[in-house]
Amino acid sequence: MNEQQPQSLFSKSMPTKGKTFFFDVKAAKNGNKYLTITESRIKDGQKFRNSIMVFSDTLQDFSQAVLEMQEKVKTA
Repeated sequence: MNEQQPQSLFSKSMPTKGKTFFFDVKAAKNGNKYLTITESRIKDGQKFRNSIMVFSDTLQDFSQAVLEMQEKVKTA
C-alpha cells in the first residue's frame, strides 16, 4: 500500500548529548495541523526513535503543561 506522508510545514532539530530531538509541524489529509516530537538516539549501534503527536485541539494545554513542568524543574 502506498500511503502518502503528511505534508511537513515546518521542521526544527535540536541536537543534544547522545540524542537529537525533531519538532515537525505537519498537515493531515483533512487539513488539520499537528506537532510531532521525535527523539532519535543510537544505543549499542542500533538507532531508536520515539515520537509523540500533539493535535491542534490539545496543543495549548500541552504547551501549558510543559511550561508548568519547566517551572517545577527549576524550583525542585
